[in-house]
Amino acid sequence: MSAKPPTTGTEKGNKVMMWCVPRSISSAFVKCLSAISHTEVWFEPYTFSNLGRIEYKHHTNEDIPTEYDGNEKAFQKAATLLEIMAHTKFEPERLPYASVKRGLEMSASKNVIAKDMGSALTENYYQFIPDGFKHTFLIRHPLRYILSYRKAVYKHFSGLGQLTGEAADEKKYDLERDDKFFPPGCCMKELYDLWQYVRENIDSDPIVIDADDLLTKPAEYLKAYCEAVGLPYSESLLEWDASTDSLKSWKAAGDNLVLDAVNFFGRAMRSSQFSAPSKFPDRDHLTPDVVRCSDRVMKYYEEMYRHKLVLLK
Repeated sequence: MSAKPPTTGTEKGNKVMMWCVPRSISSAFVKCLSAISHTEVWFEPYTFSNLGRIEYKHHTNEDIPTEYDGNEKAFQKAATLLEIMAHTKFEPERLPYASVKRGLEMSASKNVIAKDMGSALTENYYQFIPDGFKHTFLIRHPLRYILSYRKAVYKHFSGLGQLTGEAADEKKYDLERDDKFFPPGCCMKELYDLWQYVRENIDSDPIVIDADDLLTKPAEYLKAYCEAVGLPYSESLLEWDASTDSLKSWKAAGDNLVLDAVNFFGRAMRSSQFSAPSKFPDRDHLTPDVVRCSDRVMKYYEEMYRHKLVLLK
C-alpha cells in the first residue's frame, strides 16, 4: 500500500496497535515512538495473557478463564507460573484477555501505542481485539526473525537451567520440540490470520511495514508510518534517549517486565537509533528447525510483503 496523506495528529488522540512477529525491531520501534509527547505505551499485554494461558493449561490441564472476577485463584497461579519462567513479578489482574481489552479501550492518554505479537491473539480470542484502534502490522523475513528468536529463547531458558537432554545442546535444540510457547504457525501464520481478520472485519487496508525497510531507510519509513496512523512526526524521532528511564512508564503485565527480560529486549532497551540491517543469514549454515519453520511460513510473509507500506515518490 502507499503512504497516506500527511496528518499532524495534534487535534485528537490516536490509538495504534502494532501487531508483529518476534525479533522484528518492534521494541526499538516502540521506544522511538514513545518519545512523542502525550503517548502511553502498552507492552505486549496480550502476549502475557497468552503465555499465562499456556502455562496454566500445561500445569492444570484446564483452560483459564478470560475474566478476572471470580477467577482470582486461577490467575494467581498463572502469575506464579510465569514468574518461575520469566524471573519477574506479574500482576494477576493484568493477565486476563478481557482485562487487557478494557484497559486499552479505557486509556485516556492522547496517544496510545500498543505493540503485541500476532500469535497472542489467535482466532478463539479475536473477540478481545480492542475497539477504536488503528491496526498496523510489522513483518520480517522468517529466516531473520526465527533465527534471532531461537538464539534468544535458548539463551533465556538455558540460563534458567530449564533445558535438559538434547534441548540443552544449542546445536540440537529444536524450536518445535523444545519450546512449548512456539506456536504451530511459527508466529507468522498467526500474524497473517489476524491481518486477514482485520482486513475482512475492521479495516480493509491496514498498514503493513517490513522491519528491514525501517532499518534501511528509517527517516522515510518512520515518517510514512506516523503519517499513515496519524501520529505527529519530527526528525527528532530518529534519535532517542539510550537510557531505560522511559520504559519504566510502559504498561505491561508486570511493572519490571521489560527491564527484567534482558535476553529478549536488552538491546532494544539500550537503543538510541535504528541500525542498518545485519548481513542476511546463509541458510546453508542454519539449524534444521530454523530452515524448516521459515520455509513453512514463507508464503504468508510474501503475501503480507506484497501489501507493505510503499514510499510515495
